[in-house]
Amino acid sequence: MTRYRYLVLALLLATSYLASGQITTTSAQPPPTSDEKQPVLFGTNVNLEGSSVSKGSETGLAVYQEDKDAKKKKKKRGEFAIAPIPLVNPSIGNGGGLAVVYAVHLDSDETSPPSTFAAGGFYTEAGSWAGALGAKLYLGRDRFRITVGGGGGEFNYNFFGVGSSAGATGASIPLSQHSHGFLIEPKMRFWRNWYAGPRYHIISSTVGLNSSTLDPGNLPIPLPTDVKLRTAAFGGRLQRDSTDNPFYPRGGSIFDLLGDLYGSAVGGNRTYQNVTVDYNKYFSVGPKNVFAIHGSACLATNMAPFYDVCLLGLASDLRGYQIGQFRDNRMLVGQAEYRRDLFWRLGTVAFAGAGAVAHTWADFGDTDAEPGGGFGLRFVLAKRNHINLRADYAWGNNSKASYISLGEAF
Repeated sequence: MTRYRYLVLALLLATSYLASGQITTTSAQPPPTSDEKQPVLFGTNVNLEGSSVSKGSETGLAVYQEDKDAKKKKKKRGEFAIAPIPLVNPSIGNGGGLAVVYAVHLDSDETSPPSTFAAGGFYTEAGSWAGALGAKLYLGRDRFRITVGGGGGEFNYNFFGVGSSAGATGASIPLSQHSHGFLIEPKMRFWRNWYAGPRYHIISSTVGLNSSTLDPGNLPIPLPTDVKLRTAAFGGRLQRDSTDNPFYPRGGSIFDLLGDLYGSAVGGNRTYQNVTVDYNKYFSVGPKNVFAIHGSACLATNMAPFYDVCLLGLASDLRGYQIGQFRDNRMLVGQAEYRRDLFWRLGTVAFAGAGAVAHTWADFGDTDAEPGGGFGLRFVLAKRNHINLRADYAWGNNSKASYISLGEAF
């Protein structure tokens, strides 16, 4: 489920910068109604695609015949993007991380985008940590795309309960979660810009109350029941990708439909389903300006554990909120962003959006949308592939958040 680029499977999301990566660290201030820490979550709906990678080389990497050989040689050499990721986070403590991405063409044709290999990790003074390895491969003139990754970590975060009203109260309890998992997802192009394929992932999680002073029988929010669970899913992905660059699209669009079927038949302890639909559209205005639009819908069935329902606050959907403060079985979000190259390797962005969660689709009529927006700076770490270091600051409804990552939000 695309919702859970979230963690800092952090570093599955290092990993996933394979896909448009984002290793994201978030520092958010809780609403005035609570002085609790903010959550950083690790869920089982793993999506190493992030905002899906494009096959941009088909339209954006054409070369003149006279220097084709030189260009091929340059591409084959590959390119590194290395970024330290500072962590200033009241939930998991202060610390730092490192993300390393290597982009390289694995074959001699110019149709496939560069494949990416990634590793990342972080550690904080509070003892929270995460690490992951992964790869996104483009093969056979971009006919085949394979994503694979694995990682794990230990995370402390606040649980606000499930439902829009629960998030609005600001009351929470501290939880500690240890998770580790693996994902593989091969896809094949079957017609023009359309790709499809199966996917499988399995993750084990153990969750407990992260406090020695609170009385488990007298908490403002009941402890969740999903304290020790192995979730596994066999699912599929359908994707249409017409963008012109896998790391910094300037035109085209991405339609992404993702569905997972969880159950004991594939190695899990719980039977449930989830589906997400994403759409991104990119418009270029001159050589330095890009407008990007993102919309997403999420559905999780009733047996989904609390960390696998739909979460508001992921950077790709809506910035400015604590991840997991608003969560439920349904979610609708939208976000727009203006991106501007300035000079040298510097750029800037401005963004705004809104989103809401509800238990059923019919409940959205009684649910208020949460607004969010902000601005950010960009620094191009890898010029050949336009891989950016992203730093954003966002406001929500009585909340603020900062983000540092590799790659664009969507």
